[in-house]
Amino acid sequence: MGDYFEFVDNLARNGEDNLFLNSGPIHAAIVLSRIFEYSNSEIMMFSGGFSGEVSNDPLYLTSLENFLSKSDTKLRIVVEDYNKNKSSKIYSLLAKYKDKVTLKETKTRVRLSKLDEDKNQFWQEIHFTVGDNRMLRVETNPLNFKAQVNFNSKQAQGYVSLFNSIEKLNEKTRDIVLS
Repeated sequence: MGDYFEFVDNLARNGEDNLFLNSGPIHAAIVLSRIFEYSNSEIMMFSGGFSGEVSNDPLYLTSLENFLSKSDTKLRIVVEDYNKNKSSKIYSLLAKYKDKVTLKETKTRVRLSKLDEDKNQFWQEIHFTVGDNRMLRVETNPLNFKAQVNFNSKQAQGYVSLFNSIEKLNEKTRDIVLS
């Protein structure tokens, strides 16, 4: 895992415009930890609900706390299902920094149109994280944590707009009070 961490850390530290793929909870935790570590202002996360496979990882949690402890940082999260995983360690960390965190639950799902090998269209549910309006991880298969990552993505701004739209859907979102 050391080589993968070094590869990802180098891309993130240098803010390289280089699309790469990752999969599995360990790789997801490494990529997200680097987004947390190298973001300096705002992170937006659209998540299924923090099952703990990634969000309980020590590197993930330490890097998230490092981000939240920086001055003038904000973390905005929209989850699909808060109640399913309320015991995930991330929620106690978020409560510690509740003045910097907004957490909402939504009924909205985000899906991308894709083509299978026979060129038949299907819809794939996604989750995503954007750091400082440029670092982007789009999870194209939430079941196995398969994702596309770029630490200086030209597409990040589109996901920022999508996140803002989801967050404002009052009839489909509700605020979660962290305590």
